[in-house]
Amino acid sequence: MVGARRLLILNGHESHHSLEFQELCKESNIYTLCMPAHSSHLLQPLDVGCFSPMKRAYSREIKALMRYNINHITKLEFLPAFKAAFDRSFTSANICSAFRGAGLAPLQPDAVLLKLDVQLRTPTLAALPEALWEARTPSNVRELEA
Repeated sequence: MVGARRLLILNGHESHHSLEFQELCKESNIYTLCMPAHSSHLLQPLDVGCFSPMKRAYSREIKALMRYNINHITKLEFLPAFKAAFDRSFTSANICSAFRGAGLAPLQPDAVLLKLDVQLRTPTLAALPEALWEARTPSNVRELEA
């Protein structure tokens, strides 16, 4: 669709904060929304409700293979083990429970906001350590990025 806009929700990883990345998003009509730090367990319920159980289920599958002296996992062993773990974890009940527990479906904004430990503040120069602040014009790209 020509002229369509997209929303890209990001975690707080610093790689998403580069000028190059932001320019690419702007050129592509992509709006970025950065989640608050340490909030993915609340705002990405599948991390807790499905991926975490899948990790445990996959670990059990691999341990079962190890009992049969299979210590090197090839695609032939990986795919059935992964499929079994995925099928046990990504169930309709787990998915619905994860979104309900996070307060996202049905939407309960107060429940979500109460779980966040967000404290709005404006950084001041006094709050920066002396080593991070030097009042001078950068002379090269490395200094500019720093």
